[in-house]
Amino acid sequence: MPRIFHALAIALLIGSAVYVYKIKYDTMGLRSEVVRLEKQIAHERDLIALLKAEWQKLNSPERIQMLSDGHLDLVPLMASQIVRWQDVPERQAPVDSIGDKLGALGLIDHPTSQKSPDITGSVKKKD
Repeated sequence: MPRIFHALAIALLIGSAVYVYKIKYDTMGLRSEVVRLEKQIAHERDLIALLKAEWQKLNSPERIQMLSDGHLDLVPLMASQIVRWQDVPERQAPVDSIGDKLGALGLIDHPTSQKSPDITGSVKKKD
């Protein structure tokens, strides 16, 4: 009977040693993975910093002014170009010339004096 307990104790000892070594090597593998990911994160942060610096350079006001002067042919705004809101003409009703022609031929029932509806989308006109 004591031999069975000794054999069982030795087997448990060997099993626990194998389990501890397995945990140790798994931990070492995970540690190397963490180191690799930290290096990758540092590399990505460096790339982000580089891209931000490049973005700042591309969006500098001096560069944009130089590009607009060279490509857009802009002229300064004159006071005569500014109007009051009351001076802006009303929008004309949309013209359906094809519908008018078909209505004149009697092919469709198309009223020529049709006014655009006072509703837009799902918003109804309040009376």
